[in-house]
Amino acid sequence: MQITDDWRKKSLSREWNVALQLTDCLIQTPEKSIDQLDSDIRELFDVSEITEIALGVALFHGFSKMLIALGREPDEMETTIIPTPTPSLDRLDKVFAVDNPMHIALSPSQNLRDRWLDLEEALWETQSYPIAELLAIRSRLSELLPIPNTFRSYYSSDASYSSSLRIADQFFYDVRSITEEQRSEISSNFGIEGLVVLMICLALYDGAFRVMSVLDHWEKFSE
Repeated sequence: MQITDDWRKKSLSREWNVALQLTDCLIQTPEKSIDQLDSDIRELFDVSEITEIALGVALFHGFSKMLIALGREPDEMETTIIPTPTPSLDRLDKVFAVDNPMHIALSPSQNLRDRWLDLEEALWETQSYPIAELLAIRSRLSELLPIPNTFRSYYSSDASYSSSLRIADQFFYDVRSITEEQRSEISSNFGIEGLVVLMICLALYDGAFRVMSVLDHWEKFSE
């Protein structure tokens, strides 16, 4: 089945409609669309399933924006149907910090949570882009999305003098406004790997904070 922008006019199952409402909520501005979520979502999906849908959509969205930010958006893109991936059931043999907000937000799906945290940990081990700038980007994105107040201090950073704030705003508000000149300047200063690390940071936290925002609202709504 091909899903198009007029999906609300089609005779889809209740489960499909609710899943697409959640998808739209995640890829649009959450605080403006979150109240459109079906109040019966909990009857259709358990908390683990909602977490999995939210994380999948947020990452698809974030990395699609990354493709555009890198200037790799194709003129046309065919619709490709691929099998639903089957997640590995093997748990990672690692221990992650429990005070990380994503450890808390993704706890209903522990396998996905650990794989996210492993990916996030790898980002902070990089030496290809200044860590202070990546922290500033993360902090700025946390301000642009309605994440729970209890998590804000974890992501706070003195970002007022960061040279990366503009690109964080561009990535969030208008990703196509990121220019070839900007990409060339970043590549000149930090190399291609630095440019890619920057974009991965933007994609990851744009997605993460959308997940936090939606799951926090849903939990309050369903209490």
